[in-house]
Amino acid sequence: MKQILGRLLSFSVLLGLGALPSLAVDRVVSSDLPAETQPDSPLRVTVQASSNVAGGEYVGFFHAEYSIDGGQNWTGICYEAKSGTKVERGVTITTGKVGTKVVVRARTAFRGGMAGDVDYDGGAINWDDTWSMWRTPPTRYWIAYVR
Repeated sequence: MKQILGRLLSFSVLLGLGALPSLAVDRVVSSDLPAETQPDSPLRVTVQASSNVAGGEYVGFFHAEYSIDGGQNWTGICYEAKSGTKVERGVTITTGKVGTKVVVRARTAFRGGMAGDVDYDGGAINWDDTWSMWRTPPTRYWIAYVR
């Protein structure tokens, strides 16, 4: 009888755990840049960042830039601070000649939560290294080939 009760209790606990809602941490940094684009034409580019982490976490810094010459020169899309739990910014650019690339980059520091200043993977921000040099993480890159 003890074995049956023990098994029922174990089964009940497992069943109860399966019914709990998912507590997934979701930090997002994204762009709608297509993989390919037309030469010498307008292109609308948007970048987004968001956090669903409880405890007051928000998009503390959100910097985004684009390049129409494959990353040689950069133009700002936004340099936001204290943007709340979600931010989206956009710009319309003119693409270059066939064979060039449009590159978009965005770096995000999530702040205010229990984890401190973190990147999209939840790792601590290294302000003097990866942050200042636009490295991954906390930076994400997207490339569109002009064809």
